[in-house]
Amino acid sequence: MYRYMGLIAIIPGVIYFTFFINRFMRSVLNIHTNRFYLIILAIIVTIVSIPAMNTLELYGVIYYHLLVITLILEFLNIWLQRFNIYRFTFITGILGVLVTVLCLGYGYYNIKHVVATTYDLSSDKIDDLKIIEIADLHMSTSLDVLQLQKYCDEMSELNADLVVLTGDIFDENTPLDDMVDASKALSTIKNKLGIYYVYGNHDNGSRNFDDVAFGPEEIKENLEKNGITVLEDEVITLDKINIIGRKDASFWGNNPRLATSELLAMIPEDKRDNYTIILDHQPLDLDENAALGIDLQLSGHTHGGQLFPMGIVQSLTSDTLIRGQRTIHDFTAITSSGMAGWRYPIKTGAPSEYVIINVK
Repeated sequence: MYRYMGLIAIIPGVIYFTFFINRFMRSVLNIHTNRFYLIILAIIVTIVSIPAMNTLELYGVIYYHLLVITLILEFLNIWLQRFNIYRFTFITGILGVLVTVLCLGYGYYNIKHVVATTYDLSSDKIDDLKIIEIADLHMSTSLDVLQLQKYCDEMSELNADLVVLTGDIFDENTPLDDMVDASKALSTIKNKLGIYYVYGNHDNGSRNFDDVAFGPEEIKENLEKNGITVLEDEVITLDKINIIGRKDASFWGNNPRLATSELLAMIPEDKRDNYTIILDHQPLDLDENAALGIDLQLSGHTHGGQLFPMGIVQSLTSDTLIRGQRTIHDFTAITSSGMAGWRYPIKTGAPSEYVIINVK
């Protein structure tokens, strides 16, 4: 699927970069090209563009950033070409390359610089509940175990009641040793009522990839060995809190899961008025969960778009909560942009974060 998308995407890239280079040759180098030279130039540009069909690799990321940035600068050139410095740096490609390098440099810094994002909520059901949410760590993409431990120590200072891990903590590229050591690091986060984990589409779906070092069974074994509770369509009832951990919604329908109503039915009668939290890796069924009386839904998955402007595009074309908070009557949904991103250590669409939720 990604390669087909990449094939469609490189077509405008080949056309535009051929035009761009031809203009450079004529305007700056004073080389007047004919149809034969244009064909040769287009073939060379096509050869250079073909690797970008794999949109999941770093080459593709660089290629499409350069294409989008140069197109934006092309649009600005309509008004700014009267300034010689702009026209020269743009036509020679210097400006496009420089802006692309700065953008990707920011993306590399951003994915490695994890911030704490705080949400303050209110409820009549409970007082002074502090939750830490970690999502989409994609262990080893941008953080190593020592860096993760530093953030775990930082989170320990918050003395939270609950710690929840809402999926894709690991993925198909995480080495086995890093999975084992990261499980230990995450277990060190100080809390009062436990650490709870639900699978995402990558850490649960790792068996679908070739040459993976471990599967969901090994993840569960290591997490539970370190005192972390793994929930798959299961319910935990505490004194004043219910925690529902959902199976991840499969894109291919091979991981069927219970409906929210079925999970709510598992809650004992005397706990039905508890503050109820649902952990679902993907921010799905918000309206349904609100209607069923869920108090709080915590999700990840989106990475906040990861690469700008994908988050904005998805927000405009769907009802998905890409990042942040949505309130529906007494129900609140929060989607984290995650502590990292997938596949490559670049994130320009949103900050890397762990989330603190204070309920009062």
